[in-house]
Amino acid sequence: MKYIKIYDIIGFKICWLLCAFCSVWEQPYLGPVVTLLFILIHLYIVDFKKRDIKIILIAIICGLILDSIFSIFNIIDYKGGFLTLYNIAPLWILSMWAGFALTMLYALDSIKTKYFISALLGLIGGPLSYSAGVGIGSLSIQSNFAYILLSISWGAIVPLLFKYMNSIE
Repeated sequence: MKYIKIYDIIGFKICWLLCAFCSVWEQPYLGPVVTLLFILIHLYIVDFKKRDIKIILIAIICGLILDSIFSIFNIIDYKGGFLTLYNIAPLWILSMWAGFALTMLYALDSIKTKYFISALLGLIGGPLSYSAGVGIGSLSIQSNFAYILLSISWGAIVPLLFKYMNSIE
């Protein structure tokens, strides 16, 4: 099982990069397809645990709500995919949420009950991830205040996802 952590970390990084870059390369669905394949292989390796599927779905729902709100209020402007035309979080960012959920389940399991540390992870890591997306060109952020909102949102969502994950184990 220790190899699943390595698989999840490397797989998530590859999927994250593909999702971000493919949105700029006018191939916004390639990253999500690769992410789906990554997730299916993961689920096969761990014998399709219901817990994993539930966490992935909850993470996608959180991403859909949060990133769509940011889009609706013109805080973040996403590139790539037809959903962006309707101010809905694009499929490629929802794929990133799904991949991150797997990383939480396995690679970050050592902090799953350390809610303060997981909040710090979200507080810092969330905005950094979006900032990387800005650098790639897959999204634009309208103000520095948006980074504060991202910090607060991710600082709350990461420990809440861990709390949910711990409640269904």
